[in-house]
Amino acid sequence: MNIHEAMQQRHSVRQYTDAPLSADAAQQLVGYVGECNQLSGMHLQLVLGDTKAFGGFRRLIIKNAANYLAVVGPDDSALDYSSGYWGEKVVLRAKQLGVDSCWFSMGAKKGSVEILPGEKMRIVVVLGYGAVPGTPHQSKPSTELCANESGDELPEWFVQGIEAALLAPTARNQQKFCFTLLPHRTVRAESLGGPFSDIDLGIACCHFEIGAGKENFSWADRID
Repeated sequence: MNIHEAMQQRHSVRQYTDAPLSADAAQQLVGYVGECNQLSGMHLQLVLGDTKAFGGFRRLIIKNAANYLAVVGPDDSALDYSSGYWGEKVVLRAKQLGVDSCWFSMGAKKGSVEILPGEKMRIVVVLGYGAVPGTPHQSKPSTELCANESGDELPEWFVQGIEAALLAPTARNQQKFCFTLLPHRTVRAESLGGPFSDIDLGIACCHFEIGAGKENFSWADRID
């Protein structure tokens, strides 16, 4: 499937089969995680076959999980955005390979993760083959998630960007972000606050870029 189909078909999955990732999917994801780390300066890590990672209370929420993406990077809260942005890139690549996922804010046991001095594991993304399919969640109206300060009508690329952002997973499905169209094809992306809102903003911006097309606009503020 292409990246747009991956956005449409990706839904959070919390129950997994015990089937390991295929050798091809694992190899491609390892390579892609390495590419993302080179571009971002993050220390994302793909952990496979760790059956103890989601024990205890985590097992009540995530069923039969053994694979995950550890979102690790410099211990700087300003990089929470990058955690979401680059983590979602891996999520969408996984979906293209037929691998389901779920952002999981309660983390995982850190035994299989390398965390260097000055680094922090911010969040994890569970990966695997869903025992039951994920289902879409209701989204807010697009008018609540965007604004227009350009002086012109909203262009089609901006509308498509907002539609893609509506598909982005967020903590408790709160969608606490806003995209504002400014003059000269410039877009401002803002977090509206709340738990994990900066990570959520990074995820939403990843989707917005894909929907709008990076060639059609520039960000007003820092992005990745």
